[in-house]
Amino acid sequence: MRAVTCDTATAVPSPTLQRRLVVTWQHPVERSISPVAMLQYDGEHYTFNYIAGALKVDGFRTFLGFPDLYQRYTAERLFPLFAQRAMTPRRPDFTRWVHRLGLSDDATPWEQIARSGGRRHGDTIQLFPVPEIAHGRMDCHFLVHGIRHIPEEPLTVAGHPVHLTQTVLEEHLASLRVGDHLTLHDEPDNDYNPRAILTTTTEAAPLGWVPDLLLDAIHDVPDRNTIDVTAAAVNGPEAGWHLRLLAHLKAQVPQDFQVFTTPQWDSLAER
Repeated sequence: MRAVTCDTATAVPSPTLQRRLVVTWQHPVERSISPVAMLQYDGEHYTFNYIAGALKVDGFRTFLGFPDLYQRYTAERLFPLFAQRAMTPRRPDFTRWVHRLGLSDDATPWEQIARSGGRRHGDTIQLFPVPEIAHGRMDCHFLVHGIRHIPEEPLTVAGHPVHLTQTVLEEHLASLRVGDHLTLHDEPDNDYNPRAILTTTTEAAPLGWVPDLLLDAIHDVPDRNTIDVTAAAVNGPEAGWHLRLLAHLKAQVPQDFQVFTTPQWDSLAER
């Protein structure tokens, strides 16, 4: 998205939105997406630090404004690299933009990038919300990935082959309403990732995939029957494939449940 930036906004984001975002880098040739840093907001200060996994990502170089892999960066305003990924309220299309993200007219820059992923045309950075875990519940919004690839070949859903045409896929998307329930289906035969999870309608029509970064968290939920997924925002073709469907996931988890705890997620700034 090309937009006037709004890095001077100071409004505190809604407590319902994620306060930690995974910063990922996409290899410009291989197109692989790797987590390399964490961006956090505690209501007063923004912090950024690289994680151990960044050291093993082939071709990765530090981001503009964050040259030191081993430093923790802190600021009272959202760092320019990320603030420029939000839209200013002065833009005439601001209301339409935030509504596509399922946000209100007073959405802050942090809320925008937490929902949109902060993607900009031609660059290699994407943001993913870290699931919030509290009081035995996991909560997270995610943009359904790969929607445009659904018509390319038959898929197996609940043991049955399904092949949607582009027209039928659009019909399913057009029929969705905010609050409609969605279903998750494991896809062990996926050639790219055997842990892949399809997002479908309740009638098992495939719509896209859960982002790879969330797969381990979902697979680790002890009782998958407690997972509840609903449509949080549904947009037409004019929004682009990236923003067609925003999902809201809730699940019951143990009190000590955690995500992103393997060594690759360790902060380099704390070493």
